[in-house]
Amino acid sequence: MKKIGIIGRPNVGKSTLFNRLAGQRIAIVDDMAGVTRDRIEFTAEWLGRRFRVVDTAGYDMKEEIVKKEMQRQFMYSLEEADFFILMVDGREGVHPLDEIVCGLLRESGKDFMVAVNKIDSESADMLALDFYSLGVEKVFPISATHGRNVGDLMDEIISRLPEDEKEEDFSYEGRIKLIVTGRPNVGKSSMINRWLGEERLIVTDIPGTTRDAVDTLFEHGSEKYVLIDTAGIRKKSVMFKDRIEKYGYYRWEDAVSRADIAVCLIDGLEGLNERDVKVIADAWEAGRPVIIVVNKWDAVENKDEAAKALRDDIEYKLQFLNNPPVIFASAMSGKNVYKIFEAAKGLYKEYTKRVGTGEANRVLQAALERHQPPVVKGRRLKLYFMTQAAACPPQFVIFANYADSVHFSYQRFVVNIIREYFGFEGIPIKLFIRQRGEKKEA
Repeated sequence: MKKIGIIGRPNVGKSTLFNRLAGQRIAIVDDMAGVTRDRIEFTAEWLGRRFRVVDTAGYDMKEEIVKKEMQRQFMYSLEEADFFILMVDGREGVHPLDEIVCGLLRESGKDFMVAVNKIDSESADMLALDFYSLGVEKVFPISATHGRNVGDLMDEIISRLPEDEKEEDFSYEGRIKLIVTGRPNVGKSSMINRWLGEERLIVTDIPGTTRDAVDTLFEHGSEKYVLIDTAGIRKKSVMFKDRIEKYGYYRWEDAVSRADIAVCLIDGLEGLNERDVKVIADAWEAGRPVIIVVNKWDAVENKDEAAKALRDDIEYKLQFLNNPPVIFASAMSGKNVYKIFEAAKGLYKEYTKRVGTGEANRVLQAALERHQPPVVKGRRLKLYFMTQAAACPPQFVIFANYADSVHFSYQRFVVNIIREYFGFEGIPIKLFIRQRGEKKEA
């Protein structure tokens, strides 16, 4: 499947066009220059032709380290993509950087088109004429925000896009979706880059260099995965002072909702802190099983002692996780990084498990025989039957005569009985109590 790269200097509208083609808000869009820092990809279709679209980082940044990394990503995109949309700002006119990138594209030998963005009406079309000075045969005046002429642009691109040599599987169907998360600078992008064997994500020592939730399709062994790398989650008091960080947090919530399993990285040198606990608790509360990856383990001294202390800390602070997988790994050296996928396969099997209604009711009866629900305000509670309403995560519904009187401690008891009979180790179980005759779904 061919790749179309969207490139241009910061704040010309690359991510807005990317999101319009994707049909959803994948890349963060803001008026601040340099908001997109990683290459983000998705599969699109136009005129019956499927292709990948790549939104690249802008190539002019103030932070020198990040700037260097982003320029490497930009140069990598020049090699990787088959066709380019060079986006320029029609309101600002031709910029020296536009000329430089146009020259780089010519040197690469790749076909490209110039999309002059922010041309919102026909009366503004003449602003696009200045860009013929770049030496191209045709420029397309468009408005990525309003969709003006975007269809015509895509028609032209499809007519010039090289034919596919071999159809590749870029669908999400049948893939285990892993969100790779954690607080800033614990090594999330380094871990994904270790798995992929390429520097797709920008990796520096500056916390927060990943702001978008970046999806990457990946295969390991016989399994196919979607890897979702997210911005590091900061304290809310810090995060909501910065609107870009705030957007990133909302994107994190959306990314968790799309994932099957949360791979939560913590820093082996620093141990488990309150922000780690918050990230893990949020993922669990969203119904996602958690794999705890203790990264940077190669740099830890007295490993046996440190591992025991960390396991004790996890057991004490994260009791609700129900025996999660804990993997001591190093993205830098590669040690144990692939054990994460074995753990993910095991969790996914439990996460997608379904229990028949007959089996569920036998377990409910076993729970009632072991411990009847207490009398509440003189009312004897009756639990009539239980069924699994959904998987991913597993959701069970019990129908009762007084649904609002079933205490949470008894609900927790029933959940423990469900685990005793059916497993679901490391999986969040949702239990709902419904009034008998109530048709509301879980």
